[in-house]
Amino acid sequence: MRPLDKIRQKRRFEMFNEKTKDAVLEVNAFFGKYNMQFEEKIKKTRTFYDTPNFDLQKSNIVLFKTQIGKFTELNFATEKLNTVYRYNLRTNFKHFVKQIRPSDSLMKHKEFLIDSFKDMFISSLNFDPEFFLKKLQAAYKIETVSREYRSVNTSGLKITYSFDNDTYTNYFDNVKAKANILTIYQHSPETTDADFEDLISKLTRYCKELTPTVDTKIMIARRMTQPRPAPLTNKDNKKKDKDKKKK
Repeated sequence: MRPLDKIRQKRRFEMFNEKTKDAVLEVNAFFGKYNMQFEEKIKKTRTFYDTPNFDLQKSNIVLFKTQIGKFTELNFATEKLNTVYRYNLRTNFKHFVKQIRPSDSLMKHKEFLIDSFKDMFISSLNFDPEFFLKKLQAAYKIETVSREYRSVNTSGLKITYSFDNDTYTNYFDNVKAKANILTIYQHSPETTDADFEDLISKLTRYCKELTPTVDTKIMIARRMTQPRPAPLTNKDNKKKDKDKKKK
């Protein structure tokens, strides 16, 4: 996506496989008569930080580093929440951004993070931010290879299809997972909302490989990399049978 694109709203889908891309583009061309063109292939990495006790996650806060090519920025924000259809933000949403070098550590930008903590919590800050920063570790990494397509119709609806191949890494539990994600971004004004809703409706009706999701990427990463419970041993099964007999 171009840096200056303003996103009005977006919808996200989890895809069954990579071939879904062709089905989505065919449906779009058949019903919408859009001018579709390949835009670009993009590689991006997001590394999310937290404490071993997940203090940031419990506080609905995300701290992450985004890297696209040589461009890298540090983001500190209240976590975004979704509704079923629209991508909404918390009413008290705050987002602090700083451009950094790819090799920079968090502590190199200690002052930025401390100031962000203070602005985030205002008067309710009741801990030492510097001590807290020392506890932060890389918690999740989301590595994405995106193929993005721009689409425009005669009524002025402008959208971007971003087909993402994601790899998720959970550093705390040493678990990896992969997923194919489609995010559709609307760039055009409110007057094109009806066309956007119509497009989404047709895609969900005719592309059964798509599963609508209200989750953000970090929510998907957490869900996909949850450690699986250990398999039951013979001893566990015998105990389970005994408990059933007692009942």
